Amino acid sequence: MIPAIPPIPSIGAMESLGAVQGGSALGGAAAGGSVGTTGSASSANSFQNLLGQAIDSLNSVTNAATNTSLDAAAGTASAVDATVATTEAELATQLASAVTSKAVTSLNTIMNMPV
Repeated sequence: MIPAIPPIPSIGAMESLGAVQGGSALGGAAAGGSVGTTGSASSANSFQNLLGQAIDSLNSVTNAATNTSLDAAAGTASAVDATVATTEAELATQLASAVTSKAVTSLNTIMNMPV
């Protein structure tokens, strides 16, 4: 039987999770460095935590897919589990790519606005 796909947490839930866990995978600016000239430091840190957690999540999903695929090749895991894990990793990577693309497009649009 194929396991159910867990629901995607809302942004508010992820921010509160980041506030509880603390720390950041991005280092530098999250450790007290300068982030930008607008916005408060707490909102910048929570965004950095959110972004760092998303990158960590993507990394863990791809690592799990790799390990499951290797287990399936060795005969200790089923091909169905490997296929599901690989598909989850592929979708997570596509989502990250799409979000990055939209962010770059938005930044370019903002930078090209006349002042």
